Order: sequence, then C-alpha cells, then structure tokens
Amino acid sequence: MTPLLLINYHYIRDPNGHPHPGIHPISMQAFADQVDGLCRDLHPASLDEFAAYAAGDDRLPGPSFFLTFDDGMVDHIHAAREVLAPRNIKAAYFVCSRPLLEGKAISTHKLHWLRATTAPETFRENFLARLPGEWRAKLDDPKLARAAGETNLYDPPEIAQLKYMINFHLPYDLVDEITSLMLGERGVEEADFCRDLYMNAEHLAELERMGHRIGSHGHSHQPMSRMTADALDDDLRQSVDCLAAIVEQPINWLAYPWGSDWAIPDNADMVCPAHGFELAITLKRAWNTGGLS
Repeated sequence: MTPLLLINYHYIRDPNGHPHPGIHPISMQAFADQVDGLCRDLHPASLDEFAAYAAGDDRLPGPSFFLTFDDGMVDHIHAAREVLAPRNIKAAYFVCSRPLLEGKAISTHKLHWLRATTAPETFRENFLARLPGEWRAKLDDPKLARAAGETNLYDPPEIAQLKYMINFHLPYDLVDEITSLMLGERGVEEADFCRDLYMNAEHLAELERMGHRIGSHGHSHQPMSRMTADALDDDLRQSVDCLAAIVEQPINWLAYPWGSDWAIPDNADMVCPAHGFELAITLKRAWNTGGLS
C-alpha cells in the first residue's frame, strides 16, 4: 500500500511561555512551517482517504500524511482556525472527556504545568513531601535508577528517577491526588486550570462543523493496559457518550492514551469493537504501509 505518515501534536504555543522545562511545545509559526513543508513533499490525506486506507482500501494518489491532535488542548482549535483552515486540511482530534465532564484535569497535564512553573529541585521536593514513605523508598532501587536513566536521557538522575516512577510505577489515583493538592497550594483552582488548558464543548462542535473528525482519547488518559476490565469499559463509555452528545456524531475512532505498546490492552481486538471503534491509533514511530484496522 501507499506509504502514509501520521503526525501527532499536543502543545502548540509559545515555547518560551514558562520558565522551566515541563511543557515542550512548538510555536504556531513552527507548526505552520511544518505543515507547509509536508504539503510540498506529500499529499494531505482527506478524512475519507484516511478512513478507507485504515480499512485496507488504498485511495491515496501517492505518499501522504494525516494530522492528529491528542488530549483536547485549546491550542488545537487555534491551530485549526489559523493554520489548517486556510490550507483546507482536515485532521482528527482525540479528546479526553474528564475535563469536559468533571472539570478535573488529566494528571499528566497537571504535572507538565507544575514542572514548567517550578524549579526542578523544588518540584521534586514538593512532590516527594506528599508521597507515602513506601514509595519514596523505591527511589533508591538500582533497577529503577537504571531504567530511569535509559528512558529519560536528558534529565539529571534525581529528576529522571522521579519522572520514571510517576509515569510507570505510581498508582494513577495517587498522582492525581498529589498534583491536585500541588495546584491548590499554588492558588490554582482546577476548574479554572481546565478552562484555560482544554477545548470546551463549543470548540469541539466548531471543529466538527469545520469538517474535522472528533475521536476518543479515553476519559481519564490512563494507560488502558493497566486498567481492570470494568474500569476500562466505564472509562471508554464515559468518553464516547460525552463526545457523541457534543458533536452529534458517532465516536468510532480511538487514539490510545500514551500510545506505546506497553499501554495498549492485550484484548484490544475485543475492547475496540465492543465500544464501536472502527480504528485505533498508536504512537509507533514508523510509516504506515498497510491497513490500520
């Protein structure tokens, strides 16, 4: 089949908007330049072409690209208006429903903001002060230290180890609780944080009217491989019901939270059809050369 490149975006905003590392965005101008460069060399696949390709029906005129956006950031509506609309490019937007339904942020995004607005050592001290002792002790595990160094290549060891523990070891609910406490101690109301960071229902409806596709990115952005069957079913049901009510269309595309092999449930071939998903997207770094379904 014709090679197809999927390109995924998260933060599209001023790279100098925060004093510390934590959020790693590209600017709107850099995004526009990337899109223009892609258009010079590749065909921008339409929604219909992409859907057909995913089902094994190759209608692409040549090597092509398709854009996706994860998490439901407010950045994405601006990118659609300012960059995609003038170029008549359509994309898929995979949205987490928790901010929409609960006014609560995804824990990963709270971590991004806290790290971006706090000196690294101060962030580490503040987080560890709220972490139960049995988890703090695990930071001394040589295996964790080694794995952290291999995963977070560009961080000092003490920061790399904490990031690795947060991402791969700590229970989701614990990280969620700690990050909400840390936001509150900074005087940030979580509902206000959500209004500033995420698209609202009107934005999603606007994207639908513009001809883009809204898909699910789960409700809570938890790795689906680590959820119980009941929790995963509830997570996806909330997501699909919420988004379908907003855009008044079936939600049958999914992008796996985290996207790597370790985050995908072993029974994905059963989970996806059970919730009406016709295709699901990973973050595997490679050209697509066959059907995606």
